[in-house]
Amino acid sequence: MADDNQELELDVEEKGGKGKLLIIIAAAVLVIGGGLAAWFLMSGDDEEVSTETETEQPAEDIKSPAIYVGVPEAIISPLSGSSRNRMVQIKMSFMVRSPESEDLVKKHMPRLKNDLLVLVSGADADEAITPEGRKKLQQACLETARATMKSLEGAEHIEQVLFVSFVMQ
Repeated sequence: MADDNQELELDVEEKGGKGKLLIIIAAAVLVIGGGLAAWFLMSGDDEEVSTETETEQPAEDIKSPAIYVGVPEAIISPLSGSSRNRMVQIKMSFMVRSPESEDLVKKHMPRLKNDLLVLVSGADADEAITPEGRKKLQQACLETARATMKSLEGAEHIEQVLFVSFVMQ
């Protein structure tokens, strides 16, 4: 009987030792694998980001920050349409890229507003009520504002015309 107890004790120790050893090996593999995965992911992102920024925007293509010049009052005008006449109220802003352009646009704001009012009052109500018609009117406003600035200052200065509010009744 004494031999049977000794064998039992040895078997228990061997199983417990192997189990602990397997747990330690599995934990080591997980730690090393996690560390390698983290290193791989972190090192790969840095290279991609630096490559993308270098190839996408060369130094000379970087634009100055946008400056927005609001038209002081809304442009209000009647629009004639085939089915019925409507009233439109448009609040606009001009986007420029330099303080000099901002000052010139402000200086010529009365003339810009006049030319835009003439343009808007000649628009068709049936067309301006659709989203495509508003885009077309916005593009026409940009072309008119650029032409006005070019005739007054020799350069367009205005990059974009933004409709801040567009109300039609």
